Amino acid sequence: MKATILIVVMAAGLVAAGAIALNLWLDLEGVSLGFHGWLALGLGVLLSLAVGIGLMTLVFLSSRRGYDDDAGGAPDAGAVPDPGRPEDEPPRRGSDDAQR
Repeated sequence: MKATILIVVMAAGLVAAGAIALNLWLDLEGVSLGFHGWLALGLGVLLSLAVGIGLMTLVFLSSRRGYDDDAGGAPDAGAVPDPGRPEDEPPRRGSDDAQR
């Protein structure tokens, strides 16, 4: 039920944003963009795509080469169990009692 409400609210927000953008677009009938404006727009789009593609490439390469495996939460040999932690939480490296 919560997911359905969330989807409906998000869809309504998307429709509202689209309606506002369309209204603003149609109000700009007499505005023209010169060569430098088109150049800046094109370079901005290309740079944004390059950054997005580059970052996603790094995410996939990092995952495939195993750089993210240590962040997964497998307890290492030096971990001290904490009796007050939930079972699904990995043990912390050294506890306060062990350091005293």
